[in-house]
Amino acid sequence: MYAAYLDELGGPEVIRHGELPDPVPGPTDVLVDVLATTVNPVDTFVRSGKWRTPLSFPFVVSRDLVGVVASAGPGAPGFSPGEWVWANSLGHAGRQGAAAQRAVVPAERLYHLPPSVDPTDAVTVAHPAATAYLGLFTHGRVRAGETVLVAGAGGNVGSAMVTMAVDAGARVITTSSARDTGYCRSIGASETFDYADPRLPELLRAVCPRGIDVWLDNAGRNDLSTAVGLLAFRGRIVLLAGLDTRPVLPAGSLYLKDGTVTGFTISRANVAELAEAASVINRLLAAGTLRPRAKDTVPLSAMAEAHRRLEQGLLHGRRLVVDTGRFDDERKRPAMSTSIVDTRPLFELSAEIEVDASPAEIYAVVSDLKRSAEWSPECRGGQWISGEPSQVGSVFRGENLRADDVVGWAPLVRGTWHTESRVIAADPGRTFRWMMLSYAREDQESIWGFDIRPSATGGVLTHHFRMGKATVGIHKIVAELSEPDRRRFVADWTAKLEQDLADTLKRLKDVIEHQR
Repeated sequence: MYAAYLDELGGPEVIRHGELPDPVPGPTDVLVDVLATTVNPVDTFVRSGKWRTPLSFPFVVSRDLVGVVASAGPGAPGFSPGEWVWANSLGHAGRQGAAAQRAVVPAERLYHLPPSVDPTDAVTVAHPAATAYLGLFTHGRVRAGETVLVAGAGGNVGSAMVTMAVDAGARVITTSSARDTGYCRSIGASETFDYADPRLPELLRAVCPRGIDVWLDNAGRNDLSTAVGLLAFRGRIVLLAGLDTRPVLPAGSLYLKDGTVTGFTISRANVAELAEAASVINRLLAAGTLRPRAKDTVPLSAMAEAHRRLEQGLLHGRRLVVDTGRFDDERKRPAMSTSIVDTRPLFELSAEIEVDASPAEIYAVVSDLKRSAEWSPECRGGQWISGEPSQVGSVFRGENLRADDVVGWAPLVRGTWHTESRVIAADPGRTFRWMMLSYAREDQESIWGFDIRPSATGGVLTHHFRMGKATVGIHKIVAELSEPDRRRFVADWTAKLEQDLADTLKRLKDVIEHQR
């Protein structure tokens, strides 16, 4: 295979283009035929040695890829040859990079590409959008209705932050270069300002008289004096750039506001955080609201020049699609699905509620599926038919009843029907999960569960559901539907599931608290 790789650290000129042996996947890995990669600032830090991370030579560069599954190990469930996928955390921490015609990706770091999404759009937003999500929600803890300031909003990470914060229901204010203010407004910012305006602090104070809840600095200026002065009570400042800055922190003003300053780099994100970000990225890609500002395509042999252009600041919002040449013959390029039913995951929802009971008391109820008629909108109880009740591996046969008016226009199973499920997690006081089985008793990527964590008043109960890919039952329902009706069904069924989760939690709260 051809790859862009290093034999030593240094400037862009140390990047070589040539042949390397195909990588060998392990049992929990997926081998991917790579269509394209891209280049990010962090890739230049790794190449130059400015950011030290474990690597071995020859070292393939780049973090992000989009491509097609060639093969999947036995410990990599959920991936099949021919499926379109993407990744954004290769090329550091001992993992070889993505700038090659083939790459090995740990299954836990690989995500399905939604149907009909342009693969090159996905690869160009994968890294900046994940950075944006984690900065906003994992570290900034942005909530609907809050005021968010994005500094450096004209860049790739900053513009993704604007899109995501607006989607989450926040009011977004941006600072950027004067030429980018119009673009920031076009993607949802309510107020936009030129960062070079000497009146900037007064202008921001005028539009934010109650202060700014979350201040995110992608520009690397890290003007903490201004940021802290404009911060709201319990406001949060998140710094994502400016490696060499040495700002002055007005500590007194910060602690009197119960404020925080957090540094964040995506290279420290764990797989659970990255997967959470990927789920939102896929949703926004599929909706068409998350996309690169502009993009150019270059061949893999031009990777050194791509690094040079990025370091010299010549891209200004443009993203480079680095084509590996793997699919130069279009006849060998697998077709992408155009049906929403092939989205991965098809459904992924959760809801939570405070319960005035200990985690042990909560767990005792939610793990007793025979009592599910007391809280489930459709399940009417059932029996354990194999294994020890509520233990991992045990199988439960449930009886269900669905009313005629549930998504009444769709060809659903109605009346009474039966299902079987297998317990896949049972950690008393913490987690209980079960996987739905097909009529042939095969595992399906359809998992329900409860998570419990202690709280000041007792416990917080989270109910969640994830369907990794459409089950046999879903395929039967949509088989005769047009694509618009399939989309309508998925939307209506999502709303139904959201209501089911909420209703289940309310009923469980009553059951648990009244039995104390």
